[in-house]
Amino acid sequence: MDLINIAAPAGERRDRLFARSVGAKFDAKVEDGSTSIDLYDEIGYWGVNAKSFRARLKDATGDITLRINSPGGDVFDGIAIYNDLLAYDGKVKVEITGIAASIASIIAMAGDDITIADNAMFMIHNAWTIGVGNRHDFADVAATLTKIDDALARTYAARTTTGIRAIKTMMDNETWLNAKDAMDAGFATAVGSASEAKAKFDLSVFAGVPKSLVWDEEAAADAKPTKRDLERALTQDAGWSRSKARIAMREIEDKSDTEPMQDAGEVNLTALADAVKAVSAALKITK
Repeated sequence: MDLINIAAPAGERRDRLFARSVGAKFDAKVEDGSTSIDLYDEIGYWGVNAKSFRARLKDATGDITLRINSPGGDVFDGIAIYNDLLAYDGKVKVEITGIAASIASIIAMAGDDITIADNAMFMIHNAWTIGVGNRHDFADVAATLTKIDDALARTYAARTTTGIRAIKTMMDNETWLNAKDAMDAGFATAVGSASEAKAKFDLSVFAGVPKSLVWDEEAAADAKPTKRDLERALTQDAGWSRSKARIAMREIEDKSDTEPMQDAGEVNLTALADAVKAVSAALKITK
């Protein structure tokens, strides 16, 4: 069966499963003998894949603090990341700062300690895909998805206090849990203080998204691109070299009639894409 790529709405990035997002990032820092990793993006081809995560993990030192704010993504990349974390020699402390949904919730299960912020959310559901084919193709796909769901359910059950039958029912119902619910079910070992999630995602691909997590078009439109966001878009998305990206960024600041970009904050991806196009046209910079 051939898989169908999910297209984003016109004007947005088309290479992402979750079509719209602001503030997504993937950072790893080694400091004072320990490592902190911010996993604030989709999992897989569209964001953080297993290969890139493993590369960061190889540079890790001491215990790891893994902060997760992710809507999920590719199941096999997520399973590989989970297994790599399990195999890590040091202690892994997971902090769910926004959402740990879909395969991101499996990654969270790799933590020796799992803390979920008081205002964060946790979601589990069955694996799904999109494809074309005849009834035999779809029967084969259904059988494969059943095996994947069984493997995910066993992973949750091995880490939590919830039985596998109850977990499968929760997966069938696409279950969203707040911090207390996640703690009570054993998906977390502690509830932390509330914090503002810097990365936000359009979760409309899911069926039962809580109202508090519905994509806010106005808030996303008001988000301002940062220097970090622009450099990331130019180098990772547009494929420019870092030196050319920095030249373009200086040109944008020099020519801007508005206030300079901030050093921290969120980004409107549509506005950022427009800025990249404008810089390309003005400076005629290519790969």
